[in-house]
Amino acid sequence: MKKAVLLLSFAVLLSAAAQESKSGPAAKTNAPIQISATEAKEHIGAQAVVKGKIVEVNVGERITRLNFEEAFPKTPFTAIIFPRSTNQFPQIEKLKGKTVEVSGKIAAYRDHPQIVLTSSNEVKVIEEVKAPAEKK
Repeated sequence: MKKAVLLLSFAVLLSAAAQESKSGPAAKTNAPIQISATEAKEHIGAQAVVKGKIVEVNVGERITRLNFEEAFPKTPFTAIIFPRSTNQFPQIEKLKGKTVEVSGKIAAYRDHPQIVLTSSNEVKVIEEVKAPAEKK
């Protein structure tokens, strides 16, 4: 009987060790998930790095919107900047047409995913707009 309990305990420990090695050290970090703009709706409430192309920059009196992948109202994700933070983004209009990553907590506003940006370090340009090649 003692041998059976000991053997069972050993098997459980081996199983737990195997499971831990599969998950690896990356699974134990609190790093934000990395997703595309089209996946953002499935991750509301999560800390994330959202990557996509900014197709529209709307600078208004009350809010600035960076619409990803498609123009409003079809955009799958929006990065929002409120007036109190606009001084952190002096050349925000230059992001149009660029592929960027924005980081923060994904929230829902009227069932639409968004991240509110408060600092320029939450935005990283991944790909610049390419100029058309010159013809010779």
